[in-house]
Amino acid sequence: MNTQENTRRFFFACSLLLFAGATVCVDAKIVFRVDSDIYVMNDDGTGRRRLTHNITTKDNYPRWSPDGTKIAFTRYMDKDKIQTSSELFLMNADGTELQRLTHNNVTDHYPSWFPDGTKIAFMSERSGRDEVHVLDLVSDAVTQLTGLADDNRNGGSVAPDWSPDGTQLTFERFLRIRAGLSPKNIYVMSADGQHQRPLLPNPAAGEPLTLRFFPRWSADGQRILFAEVQWLQDGQLEKLIVQRIGRGKQEITDINDRLGNNWVGSGACWMEKDRAILFSLMLKDKAPPNYNLYRYTFATRGLRRITREPSDEDWPDWVEGALSVSPQGKLPTQWGEIKHAAQMKQSR
Repeated sequence: MNTQENTRRFFFACSLLLFAGATVCVDAKIVFRVDSDIYVMNDDGTGRRRLTHNITTKDNYPRWSPDGTKIAFTRYMDKDKIQTSSELFLMNADGTELQRLTHNNVTDHYPSWFPDGTKIAFMSERSGRDEVHVLDLVSDAVTQLTGLADDNRNGGSVAPDWSPDGTQLTFERFLRIRAGLSPKNIYVMSADGQHQRPLLPNPAAGEPLTLRFFPRWSADGQRILFAEVQWLQDGQLEKLIVQRIGRGKQEITDINDRLGNNWVGSGACWMEKDRAILFSLMLKDKAPPNYNLYRYTFATRGLRRITREPSDEDWPDWVEGALSVSPQGKLPTQWGEIKHAAQMKQSR
């Protein structure tokens, strides 16, 4: 590897971890997708700013870095063939300094930042099946975490999310069955891929088809938010659920009480130190149907619509603000070690 490439990596590590005057910060709290592009805006829906301008490509699933200065996201390289190839990209919070992170011509998707900003967990099919991998942003090394053991029930693992202390990951797993559609469940594992276990019991044979999607760890590390869809005889039922680790689950019934079973979700995340959640939904009886962003507050049980545009607006992510450590204050940045490692690579 040449000196120029090593220098690029060194300064890339600096930009991730060194919070100095040159660091790019914006006031926006919400990043989300509008049709094919990435936007940011304030909590109340004001201050909308478009960050990407796609013509032949399509962006999806944006995630704030822990310090709020960068955004990782998925880019489908051909918007007309979104099942064939997607890669991970990175940019500053204002849309500048776009950088491609993966070059595989396969599906790389669902980025999730390690709490100190030095690694990204993601789903990739580079092994022949959708599995969870981790990308080291300093060395570019990729490590596969799931799909390594001989498990005839594992039908693939996607949508990883780090715990706030960086010791665990939660993710979705397809469960193989002999016939019919495969159910999905939420799993948890150690950061090295060990001790993979279901968060809830796997759906049993004979139960309604159940799929659990897009888990997100709470800031206090005690709960996991996810969506659950069940196919019943009278139609599809979707719910947002909060599962307390080692304890019971809380179904957020207020959404269904107000909207019935007339909605379909597309991504949810925590906000305001776990006091609220931000998510997108589409009303199935609306003509034409499209996704918009909503906020649910636990204390008041209030549901508020944030966007009202005719476009599809989904996959939101929220950031606490620019910090010098992880958002939960539990995992200090190991800047000295990372800087030393980058300098050693540069000198080779």
